[in-house]
Amino acid sequence: MYQPKAVGIDLGTTYSCVGIFRYGKCEILQNGLQERTTPSVVGFIKGQTVVGQAAKDKMRRFPKNVISCAKRLIGRKFNDPNVQNDMKILPFKIVEKDGNAAVEVQIENETKIYTPEAISAMVLLDLKKTALNFLGGFETDTVGAVITIPAYFSDSQRQATKDAARIAGLNVLAIINEPTAAALAYGYKQNWKEGILLVYDLGGGTFDVSIIKVTNGCCEVLAVGGDDHLGGEDFDNVLVNEIKRYYGSHISDNARDLCRLKAACEKAKIELSNSEFASIEIEKFLEGDDLCWKFTQSDFNELCKDLVEKTLGHVQKALEKAKITKNDVNKVLLVGGSTRIPCIGKALSELFDQKTIFSNIDPDEAVAHGAAIWAAHLSKTFDTSIQNIRLLDVIPRSLGIKINDGSFSVIIERYTKFPCKVTKGYQTAVDNQTGAVFIVYEGEEPVAENNKLLGKFTLTNVAPAPAGEAKFDLTYNVDENCILTATAVDRQNGNLSSHQILPDKGRLSESQIVQMIDEICPKPLKIDLTDV
Repeated sequence: MYQPKAVGIDLGTTYSCVGIFRYGKCEILQNGLQERTTPSVVGFIKGQTVVGQAAKDKMRRFPKNVISCAKRLIGRKFNDPNVQNDMKILPFKIVEKDGNAAVEVQIENETKIYTPEAISAMVLLDLKKTALNFLGGFETDTVGAVITIPAYFSDSQRQATKDAARIAGLNVLAIINEPTAAALAYGYKQNWKEGILLVYDLGGGTFDVSIIKVTNGCCEVLAVGGDDHLGGEDFDNVLVNEIKRYYGSHISDNARDLCRLKAACEKAKIELSNSEFASIEIEKFLEGDDLCWKFTQSDFNELCKDLVEKTLGHVQKALEKAKITKNDVNKVLLVGGSTRIPCIGKALSELFDQKTIFSNIDPDEAVAHGAAIWAAHLSKTFDTSIQNIRLLDVIPRSLGIKINDGSFSVIIERYTKFPCKVTKGYQTAVDNQTGAVFIVYEGEEPVAENNKLLGKFTLTNVAPAPAGEAKFDLTYNVDENCILTATAVDRQNGNLSSHQILPDKGRLSESQIVQMIDEICPKPLKIDLTDV
């Protein structure tokens, strides 16, 4: 039997899955529970580490030791406003480690702190085991993988995801954007029917919209937009907040009741996708009283109206960025489990004048399908149907530096195709300057500090000269994974400083990665919890 050389992984906020491409089609692999998707949840329970459904099932009993939604924290600083908001709604403890967001758990009376990269690595390792069970091999084997991420992930979030994959023992063939992967799956399934595709990707924790031109064997991204902190979790929280308003915000002080409430709200949201009514029922809630709360689909639609409108705003902006109108879009592709919410499909149909909404690929699996196709292509699988495919993706945000007057000097414009390399010249601002500090940002605001800080590095031993005479060449090189390397060169003496991992970006050091590999990989992640 032919066995593929590489896999495609959709590392989701709430659910993840792994797929392969063989015999001209994609297959999503079943995990040990015979499910095609695995909850992106890790539990630390009675000294054991568990992943997936086993962890999710214990969330209500051990709310502070079961970690979900690590993707919402990965690559983020602790003081990030989104992280601060998550602290109010997630039952486990989010703490600061080296300035970055991390989680704290109690393991056998010992406090342990895990980075989001470590938590994500545990999920990836579980997916790797699913793949190896199918492909054959040992846990210690390295598996080639294409991993997908939200198109609007920042540079630090991309690198953090790549670090997580490395910890899990995956050889990252490529990091590609989720909507681009979905478009690739669509293009392959439709035999590369030409047209402009709008991918509406609403997952558990992120939202992306991409406009992609599909031609013979090629997916060319025209524009991207979205919010890396908007997804199905936020629709759950709409129901949570509605009940909080009635019972009072002190629900947040009780981690177990908050966890039970979130689970019940998620279940109600799913029911409302197929029914006009749903109820949220919790026995002995808070001070012992039973909770019974009923919602109609129209109630839910009204509560979620602002969230839906927020996604449509990103759709409109993406159309403007691509310099097209809604009439130029041939198909709208729904991706992500949250697109099953009825009011979303209705809103998109109204916006695009009842244009066909394409959903022939399972929205939970479309991204993994595309990743598997690209993995097969990169691993040079012999199949004429994928040998000549191409992806032409774009940088979602402009990249540049802060200059002396505080303004943002753009070096690479957003929507530039990558990989790419751009060099721009700069000069000293004061006499006899012997060093230069380069502060790197990404964003679109004219004032540098209103953009996202990526980090900084210093060029030393600059040849002293009057202001304006000492000149530098600053080169930004964006690789095939859309990860930035910045290089500065002193034109006078050729002195060079190059940094791929910028010190202030919060990325893991080489020693930290090695330590996490030692801590995480040897331990069994799936156990029998019948006695817990």
